Amino acid sequence: MKTKLLLIALTLFVTTACSGEPPAAPATVTVTPSSSAPKPPAGPDAKTVAWLDGVCGAVYGYMKASSDYATKQRSGTEVTRGALKEELGIRAGFAGKAVDDLAALPPSPIPGGDTVRKSLVDQYTAARDAAAAGKQRLEKSGNEAAMDAAIKAMDATQKPITETPDLMPALKIDTQELMAAAAEAKKCAAPS
Repeated sequence: MKTKLLLIALTLFVTTACSGEPPAAPATVTVTPSSSAPKPPAGPDAKTVAWLDGVCGAVYGYMKASSDYATKQRSGTEVTRGALKEELGIRAGFAGKAVDDLAALPPSPIPGGDTVRKSLVDQYTAARDAAAAGKQRLEKSGNEAAMDAAIKAMDATQKPITETPDLMPALKIDTQELMAAAAEAKKCAAPS
């Protein structure tokens, strides 16, 4: 059998060589070796990083604004109706900004992220509304009951600070991809 194949191949070679025609080019087969090396990660998802920056910016922004404002207050100052009314207005503004920032975010790219965001919006909305209602009550009346309600409203503005869970565990940042995105989100760095 081998002899027969060799004879056929030799006959074809001689026929082609003697005919004056150039031999047909051998068919080329290109083999691309499969790469067994893993591709380097493309980096964190930009949408996830931006969303985390938005959430962290709203929450930590509120905390920082409240802290900075409290630091500027003089200790030992008598709480007057006017001062309390002004402070409630300022704190309602801080909470309102957090609500607006959170509401402006696109849908969460993180599973369960929209639930956490809704919870945060509810907390900051309650703080904003309590501060606005306390201020309004003070504007209508300066009696003892209005002052007590205003002080309770001030306490309500502190709830988002004391009751907001640690964001990363609440958002279930537990995969390598999400941890990389959280590390890239500059506003998610520990607030100072």
